[in-house]
Amino acid sequence: MNFNFDISTKIRIENVSGFREYLEMIKNHKVLLILSKTMEERFQLSDCIKIFEKENKCNRILKVSPNPTEKDIKNVLDTVDVKFDLVVAIGGGSAIDLAKGAIALSYCIGENYSEESILESIVNKEYLKYKNVIEFVAVPTTAGTGSEVTKWGTIWQGDHTKKLSVEADWLAPTSAVIIPEVTVKMPIRLTLSSGLDALSHATESYWSKKSNPISRELSKSAIRLIKEYLPKVIKEPDQYEYREKMCYGSLFAGLAFANTRTTACHSISYPLTMKHGVEHGFACAVTLTEVMKYNQKEIIEYDELLKAFGMSNIDEIKNWIDMQCSGIQELRLSAFGVDKKDIEDVVQNTFTTGRMDNNPVDLSIEDVRDILIKVK
Repeated sequence: MNFNFDISTKIRIENVSGFREYLEMIKNHKVLLILSKTMEERFQLSDCIKIFEKENKCNRILKVSPNPTEKDIKNVLDTVDVKFDLVVAIGGGSAIDLAKGAIALSYCIGENYSEESILESIVNKEYLKYKNVIEFVAVPTTAGTGSEVTKWGTIWQGDHTKKLSVEADWLAPTSAVIIPEVTVKMPIRLTLSSGLDALSHATESYWSKKSNPISRELSKSAIRLIKEYLPKVIKEPDQYEYREKMCYGSLFAGLAFANTRTTACHSISYPLTMKHGVEHGFACAVTLTEVMKYNQKEIIEYDELLKAFGMSNIDEIKNWIDMQCSGIQELRLSAFGVDKKDIEDVVQNTFTTGRMDNNPVDLSIEDVRDILIKVK
């Protein structure tokens, strides 16, 4: 079997104190800093940021939308008064995605840009004509998205009718700084949805058409960690060890799907998030086991996947996922306000190139409809 496995991002595991020292070493850069005031205060970075802003020419973005759009990218570019050579994004997946969008679009827009021209540049992938020279440091504050090690960023069309993305090898962060300490303050609901997102990344990567022996080992490691530590961290959210293990699970899943992409579950999730506001992790996990049933016969080393879960069949996996959600969020479409009458619209908007066609089994419209009806 011939395959490539790429890791272009340097990975640092730090504590908050070490990260402060790391930031204080950065000098004489033109910086785009994406960091909310809430995050700054939560992680006690105020003194450090003052030094950072003194030592560098800094443009700062204080607010990040949950699902960034072309308008958010324009707001970033409007804020920047210099051509930045370093981007530091501290936050969840949306902050890191916004940074990727800003980096990509900073190359290919003229002075008289608009939301429309930004959207057109994303759709036509005009940024691919350029080669990035901007250093990019991503610091995730959740354990789930994997954005800190991937080369694509999700950008939503302004009216949230379509999911777009920016993608290039040079959009993978130069450095990812993982600080388990900062995830201790994550709310339980966000902990759960982020954990399920990471679980979906790992599982979908495992059965992806592009999976390979390295990605599958990473997927299995991620699944084992999440399976063991997600229940523990939900029960005892202040336990540093549990948070640390979830960060590793998320990272391993991110490294796996960075090389393989995701599949049908993510493809189906996009209209659920776009049109019905279902949080991304829940939107992926709600169909995970039903899609697994369709894929079962085509999954390479399927028994190894079950072994990673510590389960003997798919129904046991489904029961385990439901158990984690118990008391927090029922994992059915109706619990998110998605009614039977909404299913057809979801079906028609669910076939995302690069995701659905990466599924090991070709799913038809009828198959997707059947999956959604079963989880309604």
